[in-house]
Amino acid sequence: MDNLTTQLALIGFMGSGKTTVGRLLAAELGYDFVDLDALIVAQSGLSIPAIFAREGEEGFRRREREALRSVAGRPRQVLATGGGIVLDPANVELLRATGLVVWLSASLAAVLSRVKEGRGRPLLAGKDPGAAAELFAAREELYRRAAHFIVDTTGVAPDEVAREIAVWFRRRQREG
Repeated sequence: MDNLTTQLALIGFMGSGKTTVGRLLAAELGYDFVDLDALIVAQSGLSIPAIFAREGEEGFRRREREALRSVAGRPRQVLATGGGIVLDPANVELLRATGLVVWLSASLAAVLSRVKEGRGRPLLAGKDPGAAAELFAAREELYRRAAHFIVDTTGVAPDEVAREIAVWFRRRQREG
């Protein structure tokens, strides 16, 4: 993998800041930015909640795999993934094989405050906080295993998170 032109993929629970930080990081590095959920919406012509309503989580995950395959490994790209990308080991393998993976971790309280009761988040909509805590706990180890680098975004401004990742990435580039 050529670290000078590699893809950086951001993973993490919904509300961890992947899209916001991803845009800032791409600008900092002079890279393209791709939001995988936005790509799925553009390709399908349906919102994420509409895909879940029509096709269930399985249909969404199929679309997610296809979208990832269509963009994975493009050079000089920051890719913001959906929170469940790590549920499929093939997705994780592809992300790690085609670039560097950064986990934007955050406390459960932080992500819940950011996603505002799950609006637009089919896996949280209308559910009690206990369901979110279960989902959060079930994914934590998957994120950890997938990541090359971990940044805690709890209480940290998105531009600071982007700078921290850029510093790490540039150091990694220099070290080869």
